[in-house]
Amino acid sequence: MSKSTQKLGIAIVVALSLEFAIGLINALPARSQAGDELGVPDEELTPVCQPNIPSGYVKCIYPNGDKYIGNIVSGFPEGRGVYVYSSGSRYEGNFHQGIPEGIGAFIDLSDTRYEGDFRNGSLENGRIIFPDGNRYEGSFEVIPIPGSLERTTSQPHGRGVFSFADGSRYEGEFFKGQIFGRGILVRPDGFRCEGQFFNQNLDGRVRCTLETGERYEGELRGGMPHGIGTVVDTNGRRFSGTFREGQFIR
Repeated sequence: MSKSTQKLGIAIVVALSLEFAIGLINALPARSQAGDELGVPDEELTPVCQPNIPSGYVKCIYPNGDKYIGNIVSGFPEGRGVYVYSSGSRYEGNFHQGIPEGIGAFIDLSDTRYEGDFRNGSLENGRIIFPDGNRYEGSFEVIPIPGSLERTTSQPHGRGVFSFADGSRYEGEFFKGQIFGRGILVRPDGFRCEGQFFNQNLDGRVRCTLETGERYEGELRGGMPHGIGTVVDTNGRRFSGTFREGQFIR
């Protein structure tokens, strides 16, 4: 087997975590409903705002320590504004009746950014930028948070692109927050694989090409040839057998 084929053993650094919960603002309408259900008087959920007006541009603080600056209509955030949680997370963008609606960005305590199109408080389409330089861009599925009547969360679902900080990229199908389905993996060294991927560890069954023109067909584990596979060199010769961590062993 040629030296160029040994490039199959170059490791891809995978630090992929797609399972997350945004836990966004359900804001004032949801809080009022929750308060009624728990027997909490509405006045205990009412913010203190300056100026003290029902509609206009205000700064507000809520009984739980959350803060808001922006426009309100009839006491609820409406239009552009910034909502800062007492925990330090914040949402910047558009509101409708107190709930994120439209273009906005949510920044959590880990400095992960969720940007895009929000509907009823959850991200429907956009991107996630992780502190380590990884990012996801594509479609999302909005699902209810178990045990909650009002709150929802978002997770990658459908078509999307996950770009790794090392320059590698997966483009394809996501299912319930994880890589699952047909897709394409491209690495900076020119290693390109297309086929079926099974999880966020980039295990799969694929066909790959190298910059040299050599090809690999078979199983992947962690984005590398691992399991049963075949290498086809530039002269058309085939080497079939078992691979371990990118290396042909027999």
